[in-house]
Amino acid sequence: MATPALAATPPVDAYAVSPVVENGKIAALSVTITLPADADGETRLRLPDAWGGGERLWRFIKDPVVSGGALSTPDEKTWVIRSKPRAPLKVRYRVVSAYQGDPPLDGPNYGQPIIGPDGFYVIGHTLFATPEDRGADQARFAWDPAGSPLRLATDLTALSKAPGSIERLGPSVLMAYPDLVEVERDVDGAPLRVAMRGQFGFDIQAFADMAARSIRAVRTFWGDGREPFLITLAGQPSPPGWVSYRGTGLGDAFAVISTQNVKLDDYRLFLTHEYLHTWNAQRLGGAIEGPNEPSGYWFSEGFTDYYARRLGLRSGLVNLEAFAAAWNESLDAYATSPAITASNAEIVAKFWNDKAVQKLPYQRGAQLAVLMDGKLKTKGGLDRVMLALRDRAAKTPPGSRPLGAGNLFPRVAREVAGVDVTPEIERFITKGERILLPADVFGGCLTVETLTRPTYQLGFDLAATGKARMVAGVDPAGPAYAAGLRDGMKFLGRQGGKPGDGSVEIGFAVEESGKPRVIRFLPKGTGEVTVQKVVIPANLTPEARAACVKAVAG
Repeated sequence: MATPALAATPPVDAYAVSPVVENGKIAALSVTITLPADADGETRLRLPDAWGGGERLWRFIKDPVVSGGALSTPDEKTWVIRSKPRAPLKVRYRVVSAYQGDPPLDGPNYGQPIIGPDGFYVIGHTLFATPEDRGADQARFAWDPAGSPLRLATDLTALSKAPGSIERLGPSVLMAYPDLVEVERDVDGAPLRVAMRGQFGFDIQAFADMAARSIRAVRTFWGDGREPFLITLAGQPSPPGWVSYRGTGLGDAFAVISTQNVKLDDYRLFLTHEYLHTWNAQRLGGAIEGPNEPSGYWFSEGFTDYYARRLGLRSGLVNLEAFAAAWNESLDAYATSPAITASNAEIVAKFWNDKAVQKLPYQRGAQLAVLMDGKLKTKGGLDRVMLALRDRAAKTPPGSRPLGAGNLFPRVAREVAGVDVTPEIERFITKGERILLPADVFGGCLTVETLTRPTYQLGFDLAATGKARMVAGVDPAGPAYAAGLRDGMKFLGRQGGKPGDGSVEIGFAVEESGKPRVIRFLPKGTGEVTVQKVVIPANLTPEARAACVKAVAG
């Protein structure tokens, strides 16, 4: 009787990262890969290419040096090493920053490496070259500060203790600065690490406590998820009138870059949204990959926005007022979006180049989720379908999920609830028809009011004005000109107003003939726009408020 062949042990590829220090500054990162060559003696390494809005990421990979084989470069994103079969190879290269100085506040911060002069903040997708067709490889990770005072926070720590799937390298974060601080919380038996750099209006302890509450709320809903988790937060200077926070979920980590004037409360739903990405889309059936990825964002982003607000309210992380405010901000932006009727095909085509299109799947998907919960109310609600998606995906290997979670959603809704949700998806997602929520869609004490107001028109080029700090593009037929604003005035900043709302007075501080003044006017256009607003009744008793929260949040 023949002895069964033993399964081949997967290769272990070692990845080591260290800073390149020049004249006391961090000039680059050095990456060293040690791996066995392919069995045929031709080992192909895939360089970072496109991810998270960053393109041609191989531009930042410099000076490759190979030991054990000969290197050739058939194209910009591929290295080929020819050697003896299974020969030990060592590949070293440098990664340089995508920016001269600090990255811009509105740039693709996560899609490109941020390196120097004091430290670095990078995502694995922008850092690591990986061997092609070797997804079964294991990987180790090592960090060498090279005598620098850098303190590293990364979710690759586990790979420094024992090898793990090489697939973990891409969706990882590495942040290192001399002044980085880190704390840990226990969330239902699993460690949460929080690393922060920058001077905010709150301390890291308060941020960690709030993050732990957010994560606990999400885990309670899904009923699982007890893995270690890392949140990294890096602060940027806060120019007058500018507030910005951006984040990206990475499976077992969440990377945030924020201006330092963001308030602690503003992170509550933001963090909840990003932690929900631990499930949506990967644990619910997977994401759509490749150039059509944005076609599924109505589900992976829009439904996630819906659940961030709902679970935040359900857990007490936010109150009714914060819940309504989050919805009203989204509803207002949706109503005034220049892309409001874009089809899903147009979203795919324009997503990475049009900011209005980028926001639309979030806005549209969240509203569709509200409608779906109402349609499924007598069948267990939307929660039942989402949990069924979780259970189905848990039984299906990741490589066998060709449809993606959003495409599975109508199929599972029909299977578990007997409800056909495809007409709404066709109307509001595929075709891009305008959504108007019913007045009673949230239930409880909340109502949705529908009203009209003047369109928003400034009458000058605010983007060009802000960039040059000089008023530009004033339209003689517009409201700014009528109020006294003129090209060439020194621009000092905005005062008040509500972007997108032509019924709220706005002011612009300028300097004219050496004297400062504020010019105020209604940014009122000639047309009207239909907007919706979530309204909370005044003077709710504590009992009525609790009943309302229960009805709305479940």
